[in-house]
Amino acid sequence: MQAWLRDVVFERFQAFAGAGLGVCIGFALVGALDGIGPWRAAGAIGALAASQALAFPVAARTSGAAGPAGSAARLYRDLVFVLGLAALAAIGAAGLHALVQVGAASAAGATGAGATGAAWVAAAGLASAGVLLSGHALRPRRVRVSQQRVAFPEGAPALRIAHVSDLHLGNGTGVVRVERLVRQTNALGADLVALTGDLFDGPAELLAPGARALAGLRAPLGVFAVLGNHDVGLGAERVARALAEHAPDIALLRGEGRRVDLAGGALWIGGVDDPGRDWTRGGHLPALAALAARRPPGVASLLLVHRPDAFPEAAELGFDLVLSGHYHGGQVALPGSGGRLGPATLLTPFARGVHRRGDATLFVSRGIGYAGPRFRLGSPPELAVLACAPAPEAAAS
Repeated sequence: MQAWLRDVVFERFQAFAGAGLGVCIGFALVGALDGIGPWRAAGAIGALAASQALAFPVAARTSGAAGPAGSAARLYRDLVFVLGLAALAAIGAAGLHALVQVGAASAAGATGAGATGAAWVAAAGLASAGVLLSGHALRPRRVRVSQQRVAFPEGAPALRIAHVSDLHLGNGTGVVRVERLVRQTNALGADLVALTGDLFDGPAELLAPGARALAGLRAPLGVFAVLGNHDVGLGAERVARALAEHAPDIALLRGEGRRVDLAGGALWIGGVDDPGRDWTRGGHLPALAALAARRPPGVASLLLVHRPDAFPEAAELGFDLVLSGHYHGGQVALPGSGGRLGPATLLTPFARGVHRRGDATLFVSRGIGYAGPRFRLGSPPELAVLACAPAPEAAAS
């Protein structure tokens, strides 16, 4: 079930989301009208679902454009998102109220219950809309720095890695915010910086200024990056050219690896492009085996790959540490649940944080930006610092 949700629904999220939101809005509107009739009600709900399944993906694609068209698309997308989820809350409240009122004995009691139910439904919808709008307007912009400890194989070097993922520059993340993030990352004094994809998610006009902002990243061992599915959607070659021209010191790893030498040993860093839609079906990423064949023996390895679903295969191929992003920690998760209760946990066992499989370790960042609506709840932006050391040192620290 989890694989089906990820490979079918999530890969076509905008269309499914539009249809679902249309159904919720349709049910809420039909419920507010008296005497509309079952056939007209079904037709109205179906028409709203079909229209939103077509319109929502168009708005999502246009939302990254500059000028009035992009602004209108973002407003439309966010408004439908909020109205749809508010309608879902109202429908849930109405259903709960109906269950509570089952068995009401008198006509007077039923009338009173109906008035109370209408007020309850309205209050639930308004409260839900208020929460959602607050999550949008007051979404956390401050990037939280998380500290992680990772065990490397014995004899591997000790180092600190600053991990940045999912900027989505152009969709709620602007150049000024990236410049602030660059200064914050540099101030951490990590040995190397890893960027795990979805750097861009907006108009092509932002590629050059965005790349120039990222060019400010500095680390003694270098800055390494891979492309995510949104970069590929914008145009992998276009993004690669912008980085090569405006951020030449960023090593973009596209099915290749680099060896870096430290006082305590060596580290081999490999990375692959995200191929785009549907590759996770079957859990196999062909580029990984070819990359693993180039890995030098007896050297600790770091793999950068946008989607954490590659981790089981990467672990089998012998990669020691894998850094990923993609899911934004769900972008929405129930506060206080540690991210365990959110949409991402329906899609993958690797929604956020540290995971182990044999001797291999995966860290999944919550990312910086937004996919789709610019909304975060219970999953704040994250800049991770990973302290990597051989197993005895990591356990003792």
